[in-house]
Amino acid sequence: MAGLLQDKVALVTGGAQGIGLAVARAFLAEGAAVAIVDVRADVLEAAAAGLPGRVLPVTLDVTDEAATEAAVARIEAELGPLAIAVPNAGILVLKHGVDTGVDEFRRVLDVNLTGAFVTAKVAARRLLAHGNGGRIVFTSSLFGLRGGRENSAYSASKFGMIGVMQSLAAELAPAGILVNAVCPGQMDTEMIRQLFRDRAAIRGVPEAEVRGALEGRIPVGHLGPLDHLAGTYVYLASDLSRYVTGQSITVDGGWQIG
Repeated sequence: MAGLLQDKVALVTGGAQGIGLAVARAFLAEGAAVAIVDVRADVLEAAAAGLPGRVLPVTLDVTDEAATEAAVARIEAELGPLAIAVPNAGILVLKHGVDTGVDEFRRVLDVNLTGAFVTAKVAARRLLAHGNGGRIVFTSSLFGLRGGRENSAYSASKFGMIGVMQSLAAELAPAGILVNAVCPGQMDTEMIRQLFRDRAAIRGVPEAEVRGALEGRIPVGHLGPLDHLAGTYVYLASDLSRYVTGQSITVDGGWQIG
C-alpha cells in the first residue's frame, strides 16, 4: 500500500536531531525521499545512517542563501524534483530580556527567522518552476503565538515566522503551493532538556523542579513524544490537507487550555 507521501521529495532543515529527525523519519515511513539538512556534519551523518529509505544528508548553514540554492539544486539532482520543504532549523537562548545581548538576539533571529525565510524562499522558487504545487511546513512554536518568561529572542523569531508563513501562503496559493506552520508545545527534545538545565540555573532550583512545574501545566501530564508530533507534518505535507493554507496548528497536549 502506497504511503501518503509516496515518491515525494522533501527537505527538512535541522534534520539531525529532535523534531527535524522525527519528521524525516515520519516522511520516510510514508514513502518520501528525504534530504536531511543540518549545519553539523558529524551529527548529520550519524543521523542519516540510522534512517531507512532514500535519505540524503546535506551539510548547510541555512542563513546562506547562495549555499541553500546550491544545496537544493544538489537535492533535486540526486533525489528528484522538490515537493515539500520543512524550515525547521532553530536555536534557543534562554535569558531574561534585560539580560539578552543584542548579538545573542540577532543570532536567534538570524538562524530561526532568516534561515527559515531563506529555506522557504529557495524552495518556493523551485516549486513555482516545477508548476506542480507543493507544500511548505514551518516549525514555529507555542511561543510564536504568545510570549513567555526568558523567551524574548526565541519568541520574537517564532512570531516573525508566523508572519512570513501567512504572507507566503497568500502569495503562493494560486500556484497550488500550500504553506502552514506547526506550533509545538513542550516536546521531549534535547532543546527542552537544555531549557530545563538553563532555567534551573537561572532560578537556582533543581532541574527536576523545573521539569515537574512545566509538566504540571500540561493537561495530558507529560512532555510530547516526537512521534505524536510528526504526524501533523505528514498531514500538512500530504493531500489530506489540500484545502489548508496559512494556518498555525498547535500541538501542545492542551497547554493553552489547561
